[in-house]
Amino acid sequence: MPDSFTPLSQLLEDGLHHGVYTAAAAVVGLQGERKWQAAVGRVSRDPEAPAVTAETIFDLASLTKPLATAAALMLLTDADQLTPGATLGELLPGEWLPPDKRPLSVAQLLAHRAGLPAWRPFYQDILAAPPETRAGLLPRLAAAAPLEHAPDTVTLYSDLGFMLLQAVVEAVSGLPLDRFCRDRIYRPLGLNTLGFNPLRQPEGNRLSYAATENGLIPGRNIFGEVHDENAWAAGGVAGHAGLFGAGPEVFALLAALYRAYQGDPGQPFSPAVVRHFFTPVVPGARALGFDVPSFDAAQCSAGRLFSPASVGHLGFTGASFWLDLKLGQMVVLLTNRVHLGRDDKAKIQAFRPRFHEAASRVLGFDQGFRN
Repeated sequence: MPDSFTPLSQLLEDGLHHGVYTAAAAVVGLQGERKWQAAVGRVSRDPEAPAVTAETIFDLASLTKPLATAAALMLLTDADQLTPGATLGELLPGEWLPPDKRPLSVAQLLAHRAGLPAWRPFYQDILAAPPETRAGLLPRLAAAAPLEHAPDTVTLYSDLGFMLLQAVVEAVSGLPLDRFCRDRIYRPLGLNTLGFNPLRQPEGNRLSYAATENGLIPGRNIFGEVHDENAWAAGGVAGHAGLFGAGPEVFALLAALYRAYQGDPGQPFSPAVVRHFFTPVVPGARALGFDVPSFDAAQCSAGRLFSPASVGHLGFTGASFWLDLKLGQMVVLLTNRVHLGRDDKAKIQAFRPRFHEAASRVLGFDQGFRN
């Protein structure tokens, strides 16, 4: 490991010491090339738990939105099977979609501008339903939820929109979301563990998993099963949560997206489509499935040294990534911060910008973009 990356190793150890997480893995790169990676801690608070390695699998939580659902929609867009402007009424068959949801577009849902509420405890209704019906209930429950705002008037981060987008991917492709992503995105890129429900995959019980917590459903397995209650109740596959992966594979997927953005036609993704998805829908708003940096340094998890031309996303479990489209800097930071208490967000919120700024400086970028 180059000596110049020592500050990043020290920061990961510092986060461990101060109780931000028990497990963390990070990958830092430049222009699609991995420059450094490290892992610290143990997979749980048990002092006898296995040590974390680069191969440890983390619950990626809401990274599912950009790295599964949005990525799938990129491929379907490139194949001319839909356009971001297409509406739910045009794409979803059947009569279960209420009239107020039919005009909502794929782009509005991707950019969190459809007017849907942020979250609802759908897991309660799902677990009360017969087991054989649970897998398809999330989109229907999301569709039945009343809008909180008129579409395209505000940006309100919403899990419900991505529950509906799962239904879009599956209706248009004819495949379950997890299988589509595995067969069309992850395996063609050589990503053999990135995916949903890892414990159900061949040799999945031999992998190392970072612990999460029981959350709102007591008695759950905290290793290798999705932490998000709604996704768990639905069987582990959802448009908003459920993806698992190790740091190097998350980085490899981001590198493929970056190279496509730069015009490399050899990726699974079309350069034109990736550029469209990475463009904010209106100034200051989110891109299609991806977050963009805040100009308020106190609120920006990427810190002050990522350019405004960056995309990223956070996950409730403590996962995150940022990809700088102008400077080429890339940071994947995976942690299990919820294992030490889901309500203690302050520690990870303070840690993320420190780590990203340190990574930027190591890569040679020390010009701040935000005051």
